Amino acid sequence: MLLEQVLADVQNLLNGDNSGHGADHVERVYYLSMKLAKDENVNKDVVALAALLHDVDDYKLFGDDNAKNLTNAKKIMQQNGVDEQTSAQVCDIIANMGYSKCLQGIRPKTKEGMLVSDADMLEAIGAVGTVRCLAYALAKCHSGTDQIFDRNVWPEINLSAEEYKKPNRKSDNFINHFFEKLLKLKDLMMTDAGKKEAQIRHQFMLDFLYEFFRENECPDWIEFLENFGNKKA
Repeated sequence: MLLEQVLADVQNLLNGDNSGHGADHVERVYYLSMKLAKDENVNKDVVALAALLHDVDDYKLFGDDNAKNLTNAKKIMQQNGVDEQTSAQVCDIIANMGYSKCLQGIRPKTKEGMLVSDADMLEAIGAVGTVRCLAYALAKCHSGTDQIFDRNVWPEINLSAEEYKKPNRKSDNFINHFFEKLLKLKDLMMTDAGKKEAQIRHQFMLDFLYEFFRENECPDWIEFLENFGNKKA
């Protein structure tokens, strides 16, 4: 009953999102987190709550103040009677996960946090991740801006956390996002189950990009992809 009510509160917050960070994303992260945690000796209630609440204060959706204070996550847990110890564990997980945090050297410290972090990063890659990335790019589209692919604008592959979060970067488009983030996530998995699933999803993205560049007759981008893959190996 608790998780159902928390999910309902999350849906109320996120159902209007069209950037790939909506309630459907949260539900997939929840189910994937529970799948990864199935055979682990962890507090599954903490895993479940962290998975459901991990995006309710995302800086991209709610701003930096919410992201810093976890305003919505704390409010939802308080309204649903989550005890203080559990709430603190959940907030600690959310505060220490995410790619921009990883760029700052901040990672989850508990096994529960590692599982949710892996699930969230897995959601960003593979077939579903590719669709989510495209949805986010299209949501940002505006007149005069190509958010899908520009063969003359190359990715910035060594962005700092501050640079990564900077709005309206010239290189920030659908295809470049693979090189600036998505193709790096395989190596950031923290659990054995996460690493195994990431291998499958990573290969899908490589195949997709190769075919995209082949169809668009971009041999220089195919070479870039091959060199990038060798560097990450």
